[in-house]
Amino acid sequence: MAVALATVLMVMDFILFVFGFATGTGEETILAGGMIGIGLGLVPGVFVVAALVSQHPRGFRAAALATILWVVVAAPISIVNLPVALVAGFGAGGVVAFRREEAHSYRSRVGAIMICALYTLIVQRISPAAGILAGAPLPFAAIAMVDSITARRAARGLALDGSGGETADDPSLED
Repeated sequence: MAVALATVLMVMDFILFVFGFATGTGEETILAGGMIGIGLGLVPGVFVVAALVSQHPRGFRAAALATILWVVVAAPISIVNLPVALVAGFGAGGVVAFRREEAHSYRSRVGAIMICALYTLIVQRISPAAGILAGAPLPFAAIAMVDSITARRAARGLALDGSGGETADDPSLED
């Protein structure tokens, strides 16, 4: 539920940013500034929803940290490519905003976000019109997917130690 609600808000925010920057030429600058301002104001709200609905133990602190990460990650990348910056920024914030169980790892979450950003860049290079919004729904869904995979692996008793997931405790390795 947390992923769905936060994704809806994030996509709305994503659209405000993209259209705000796309129409920010000539006489539409006032409208574009308003869209960008509303988008900036909505960023903390996205992370508050993600943290509180996922029942993060320190929800508001996680949302504040997620917003700071969003700025640190998205601002420098936006100079080069805005859609990729938004995917990376929302993804970085989502990594800390969503409640993390013991089986979930930051490393796998960050890897999923990097794949989402790369996918957005590739789609944008192939078809600029499709690439602008291609990455909008991806970051939070990728975090949920990776968390599900790591939880399933942990439930099966496999470790995520980088050695293919097998440990000496695995019954299939016994003689």
